[in-house]
Amino acid sequence: MDYSQEQLEKIEELAQILTPASEISALLKLENEDQFLLDLSLKGSPARIAFMRGMATTAQELRSKNLELAKACAPSAIEQCFKDLRQMLNDL
Repeated sequence: MDYSQEQLEKIEELAQILTPASEISALLKLENEDQFLLDLSLKGSPARIAFMRGMATTAQELRSKNLELAKACAPSAIEQCFKDLRQMLNDL
């Protein structure tokens, strides 16, 4: 499916506020939800890139806040930071 620059920006914006993909499709009034979901699964597709960029922006913000809490000795934040570190190593 071809997406306008405006649609791609909206996909990124909605993903950034943790909107599920099926709701993004409805909010953008996309004709084919199945095609949109397929596009999100295809590496390199413009829709996936926009969706992942939005989601990654929020994830990065949450990790930063969690790291601040871990530095203040919040046990659950420390545990999550170790999980994040393990995930980083697994991604290599």
